[in-house]
Amino acid sequence: MKKIDLDTPALMLDIDQFNRNLEVMRDRAARAGKKLRPHAKTHKCPEIAWRQIAAGNCAGICAAKVSEATGLADAGIADILITSPVTTPEKIGRLMKLHAGLPGLMQVVDNCDNASALSAAALQTGTPLPVLVDLDPEMGRTGIRFADAPEFGRHIAELPGLKLMGIQCYCGHLQHIADFQERKSRSQSYMNAAARIVREFRAAGLNCEIFTGTGTGTSDADLAVPELTDIQVGSYCMMDAEYAAVTGPDGRPLDCLYPPALTMLASVVSANHNGYVTLDAGTKALYLTPAAPPRVIRDGKVLPGWTYDWFGDEHGRLSFPGGEKLRPGSKLELVVSHCDPTVNLFDEIFILRNGEVIDVWKIALRGCCR
Repeated sequence: MKKIDLDTPALMLDIDQFNRNLEVMRDRAARAGKKLRPHAKTHKCPEIAWRQIAAGNCAGICAAKVSEATGLADAGIADILITSPVTTPEKIGRLMKLHAGLPGLMQVVDNCDNASALSAAALQTGTPLPVLVDLDPEMGRTGIRFADAPEFGRHIAELPGLKLMGIQCYCGHLQHIADFQERKSRSQSYMNAAARIVREFRAAGLNCEIFTGTGTGTSDADLAVPELTDIQVGSYCMMDAEYAAVTGPDGRPLDCLYPPALTMLASVVSANHNGYVTLDAGTKALYLTPAAPPRVIRDGKVLPGWTYDWFGDEHGRLSFPGGEKLRPGSKLELVVSHCDPTVNLFDEIFILRNGEVIDVWKIALRGCCR
């Protein structure tokens, strides 16, 4: 089947571009002496996680939630880091069930009471739970203050049900700063501060063999931090319009380094007005970032002057320059605004090579938000 024959809206992944993106990120990390720990929150697809592992130089896979980690484990993936705290009794129970059969599971923690609860639960399994101290790079979302980290690390080291493995520091608020040099300066300031915590841990005799963090937007900056062991990149394998709006280390848009492998096919459902048409892809099919709306591409090239706007839950409005003529049933290819939440709206992704559908991969972790 040709991609143009797919029913719409449809998520598509160009397998050759996907593979190139995996190789580029793998090699850039390897040259810096670091490993990858790719984040499955981006693609929610065990097939992709396995391919990231198979590409090499991979320390494991990240998951945002216990349910994501469970889905990855069910697919046979053994080394998983859950990057968000797990705090409620029900979730801790599910975490321990997973931990009992998965020695490679790790969990972040940022609170003494939560650490004590995790320790008590892990003791019931008979095996200490490996944990990382989650540091807050002044983002205010999760993590402990840098100044409190050494004391917190000592507290964890004294808990019999936990095994301290190191630290996590993820600067999510910096990933989409447009200018690379500003992004680099700000990210390295936080990551170097986190590196000082690593050195403090080690000097105090606290185990700190892992220092993980980073995202696609700050990866090139953070690879220069000596203590960093691995990077939690996610979007690089798919890419989107948000990352096309920021510059890479060479001053060009970041999607020149990691071109988009993920696109969406959409259809015109109404064409009764001059200058715009209505598409069948609204916010139930794609996540919309107004500052970085979906981009229309043709033959792999972005069409200048074509603009996607919100037109309701079911529909999008596509404006275009004069001279173009679209009819109901015409199909267009979009680079989505933000890959992570868009992927979470679909059950499957169509795998393409040279415009032909060669496979279909299940987005098995769709909806795994618990």
